[in-house]
Amino acid sequence: APTLLQLAIVNGSYNPSEKTTINFEAAGSRNDQNLFSDLDDDDNTAFASHFDGVQQLWKKDSVGRLDAFAKWDFVQEDFINLEGLYNVEFNRDWNLSNSLADANGALLGDQSFLNSGLNYLRKNGSGVTYTYENLDFDGFYSGNRHSLSGQLNTKAFKIQANASTLSTNDTDFTSEFSKVYSSATYGFKKAWLGGKFYAEDNLRRAKANDSLTPDSQRFQQYETAVGVGDSTNIFVEVGYRYRLNDSLRQNERTRVNQSNTYFLKSQLLKNDNTNLSLFVNYRRLNFEIGNQDDETSLNSRLLYDQSFFKNGIRWNTVYETNSGTQPQQEFTFVAVDEGQGTHTFNDFNGDGIQQLEEFDLAQFQDQADFIRVLLPNQIFVQTHQNRLSQQLILNPQQWSGQKKFKKFLSHFYNQSSYIIDRRELRDGSDFNINPFSESDNEIGLNLSVRNTLFFNRGKQKYTTSYTYISTQTKTLLSTGLQENDLFNHQLGFIHKIKKTWLFNLTGDISTTQSNSENFPTRNFEIDQLQLKPQISYLFNDRSRVSLIYTVQQRENQIGALETLDQQDLGITFAISTGEKLSLNGGFNYVNNQFEGDAFTPVGFQLLEGLQPGTNFTWNLVLQRRLTKYLDLNISYFGRQSEGTSAINTGNVQLRAFF
Repeated sequence: APTLLQLAIVNGSYNPSEKTTINFEAAGSRNDQNLFSDLDDDDNTAFASHFDGVQQLWKKDSVGRLDAFAKWDFVQEDFINLEGLYNVEFNRDWNLSNSLADANGALLGDQSFLNSGLNYLRKNGSGVTYTYENLDFDGFYSGNRHSLSGQLNTKAFKIQANASTLSTNDTDFTSEFSKVYSSATYGFKKAWLGGKFYAEDNLRRAKANDSLTPDSQRFQQYETAVGVGDSTNIFVEVGYRYRLNDSLRQNERTRVNQSNTYFLKSQLLKNDNTNLSLFVNYRRLNFEIGNQDDETSLNSRLLYDQSFFKNGIRWNTVYETNSGTQPQQEFTFVAVDEGQGTHTFNDFNGDGIQQLEEFDLAQFQDQADFIRVLLPNQIFVQTHQNRLSQQLILNPQQWSGQKKFKKFLSHFYNQSSYIIDRRELRDGSDFNINPFSESDNEIGLNLSVRNTLFFNRGKQKYTTSYTYISTQTKTLLSTGLQENDLFNHQLGFIHKIKKTWLFNLTGDISTTQSNSENFPTRNFEIDQLQLKPQISYLFNDRSRVSLIYTVQQRENQIGALETLDQQDLGITFAISTGEKLSLNGGFNYVNNQFEGDAFTPVGFQLLEGLQPGTNFTWNLVLQRRLTKYLDLNISYFGRQSEGTSAINTGNVQLRAFF
């Protein structure tokens, strides 16, 4: 059903004197969840208001000033706005529970939020602020918070502190929540020394049985650090952090763990040609209850970026380590409206039962009847991740105006990349920081090597490219490990003749491997050889017609040794009249000479959703700008295989812009 959300807002300010400032804002919202129905329309409209004012109590230009301030928000229960009214931590800061919200997340009852206090500010930026806040939800909830914050600035010394205490009372719970955040820094000529102290103490009780809730917790954190250099340019900072954590155990807050953390932050080089930075964080977590082993973690990032010869050579290196957890992800497939999904189901074993290994990515829209949905997960495994990324760009095109050998080199452009991302199971304090080291505990891998060499890049004049790709992936699923490998050589050639003819030629030699730990029917190793010439006649920059011929061979080297010899002859066209009309279409004749069982996961992979023998596919896509605010999109796809009826799929979309 169509919905409606309207907002009307008016705001203003009033300054009765130089010492007094008053601001106000009023807003109304109309939120109708069903424009076809008049039911429950009584709660569609609601209002909200905001007032704030500042009164100068005392001022001396050579010393500072003292101000009194007050803010008040009133929000009716059914008021809806486009963005959140307060910061994302608002509910946690005020211990607001889900029991005070409706199904849409809106809090029950009209809201009143008062914020008032005194602010003393010295000329050098030092000052202190006292704040009293009251939050009330029409009898469902009431909270009072007192806050004191301040800062002291001298030539070398800087202190900041913020402390607050909160008391709440709602229909189900009472709570006491206190916080302290403070820091101090002393600056030398080219160095600094500092420390920080953070603490929280949250005690929340249920009225029904006077028991503590699971979010009752307490922690203290101490930190010290020393740095050298300019923190906005070149610097090195090293520090130590100690933290104590108390959590709920047997209805009491008990010390559960403590941690010791050592960290390094640095920017070692920084100029127009070079950038080198390093971050390291090493933590040791000691558990004080239960039989859980102590844990160590290492999180780091090294970034090195270098350019030579006026960006003729560009080198980039990123190395990262991460210690954390990874879900042992479970998933299922859910049926959706026909053609609105991403996957298709093939009952390969004929038992009429949908099994995970019988779902594949849909090759055509009419097959896409399922989506893959991740299930709620409660099983996590400790992991350590190493990631290394290398990129190298050789760009001698700046020598295009030179002579002899430099001019010859200016026709070339080369881009290389190497990425290795490896995850291993982490056992307590043991982790490996070598990204090249293989292990029996490996549960995730993404290894990619890619190099592309261009001749006359982007010119369409004897433009040639050669690309080598090698990828290896390994993924941990609830069904076991899934491994996939790809090795690929691609050759491309583009040349334009007399501004009206464009010739393309691509060649492809590749090997694709798949290995599933628990689904042997999905294991394959496919060798592919493909040649694809294409010639296009260009009517203008936006319209063309193309003739394409593709011949390819595919062979499965394991299992049933399936083979495919495919010939694909097609014609495509594209017509465009600027922004008003765009028409694209094509027709393909595909002949598949297939040996093996086509109704298997490997057969589906080889045939890409088509059938052995003669196949026809066609498509037409029309995009039309009807008015400045109205677009019409029509798409039509069809295919027919030997011995089957034609399958036609169409879609019409009318889009309005407001």
